[in-house]
Amino acid sequence: MTGLGDGGSGGGGSGIAAILRAQWFSLRRGTPGGLSGTLLTLIPAVLWYGFWSALAFAVHLIARELEPRELIAKSLSSGLMLGLCYWQLSPVLSASLGASLDLRKLRVYPISDNRLFALEVLLRLASGVEVLLILAGAGTGLARNAAAGGLSAVPRIAVALTIFVALNLALGAGVRSLIERVLARKRVREAATFLIAMLAVLPQLLIATRAVSRQTLGRFLDLSSGGWWPWEVAARVAMDDRGGPAFVALLAWAVAAYLFGRHLFLLNLRLDLQPSATEAPSSRAGLIDRFCRLPSLLLPDPEAAIVEKELRTLSRTPRFRLVFVMGFTFGLVVWLPTSLGREGSSVMQRNLPVFVSVYALLMLGQVSYWNAFGFDRAAAQGWICWPVPARKIFMAKNFAAGVFVLLEMIAVMLVCIAAQREILFVKLAEAFVVTPIVALYLFSAGNLSSVHFPRAMNPERMGQGPGRSQGLLLLLFPLMLFPVLLAYWGRRVFESDAVFAGLLAFAAVLGAVVYWIAMDSAVGTMDRQREAIVSELSRGSGPVARG
Repeated sequence: MTGLGDGGSGGGGSGIAAILRAQWFSLRRGTPGGLSGTLLTLIPAVLWYGFWSALAFAVHLIARELEPRELIAKSLSSGLMLGLCYWQLSPVLSASLGASLDLRKLRVYPISDNRLFALEVLLRLASGVEVLLILAGAGTGLARNAAAGGLSAVPRIAVALTIFVALNLALGAGVRSLIERVLARKRVREAATFLIAMLAVLPQLLIATRAVSRQTLGRFLDLSSGGWWPWEVAARVAMDDRGGPAFVALLAWAVAAYLFGRHLFLLNLRLDLQPSATEAPSSRAGLIDRFCRLPSLLLPDPEAAIVEKELRTLSRTPRFRLVFVMGFTFGLVVWLPTSLGREGSSVMQRNLPVFVSVYALLMLGQVSYWNAFGFDRAAAQGWICWPVPARKIFMAKNFAAGVFVLLEMIAVMLVCIAAQREILFVKLAEAFVVTPIVALYLFSAGNLSSVHFPRAMNPERMGQGPGRSQGLLLLLFPLMLFPVLLAYWGRRVFESDAVFAGLLAFAAVLGAVVYWIAMDSAVGTMDRQREAIVSELSRGSGPVARG
């Protein structure tokens, strides 16, 4: 650690350049997807940021015409609050904390702590591009709004938004370090996930249970009351040319965020966050062991052996356990406010078991079927050496993923029964029918993604996201969901459960056909490109860990 702490300024620039070169070489080699794979990953990114660019343009138009001045200040304060919440919470809610420095690999670089922290802060830009686009739209719109001061207000608007962005960058680095530190501790990460979920739903839950009225909560969050939250003082600096106290308060918030982020970053830098490889046996471990042996009673070898290996590997993987708990707890976040709120018969209320189960299925994809060989990493070469047909490998991995999907559905069902005062059990049964049908389509795409976009995943790295295939999943998900949505559309239009059942049966048959065709394609690709796939899974990441 002395190299990190004592690196002088003279060697810092060359050290950072070495980090960037190492990261470039780690990303330089292509994947088996080739040029087509690169294009497929660019399309979702273009669509995603195109949407946010269009939204930023809409914000620009609104900010340009908004008046009077008091409404502008209140709207800007509200927007800045939402931007801060999105910037800090969206990586957590998506189970991906974004790109960051891999501190263990950086110990060989003679770079000072301050330079490393500066690089970590800059990496937080990647998790806030959407907010930056919106802020750019709002800032340019206000600059053309006479009620906001027009061009004469450009300097103070630019200063306020720049300090607000710097505050978010430093705060984001600290929040990320804090979450990584908490999630690195055994028996704490799942509880922390549940706590985050409860904090996210707390305002809605208080209103739904009538513990707090909407008026009371509104007064607490009244953004026009002249408070001193960072978004309020930033809005006052942008709108008031005599906002000296607000400017001092904004600087104080930025300094506090810097100290918070730097302190936690240095703690992570000096502590080994790698969980111990050994763990004392417990009764829970014995229960898991018996659970993992169940496939041998139902399946022949080698499928039973592969399924057991997958169940053991995933159940012991911190990254998978975290996402598994998130699928359940964040489903709870969606369910409780609606089930405890005022009476209603909306589509969301009637079909929440289905929505939450499909959400859990989608969440599990990033750590299971969407990148089936990710946790195997270099050990994936065993699939070449062992005389096991590729088809059986895929089917066994899909079966293991299906087991965890079933467990998620059972957990969702128990939550629904406990939370809903008048639960319709037919809707729970419907969820157990619809979710496996959706799984057929997702598993089909996942098998193809696993061979075209293989990516090694660190089972201990809690903040590592699904990588470049995540955008492709989000792009294809509506298409894969279309046959099931067609069944719901038929029931609504014809008001007939028979039509719904018929269309759902058609979706199941079509899903089986799609699964079979995708399986043939994935097997063929794996047979042709086994060496390339194993090579991709075996290579290490650079000093900047991808999110």
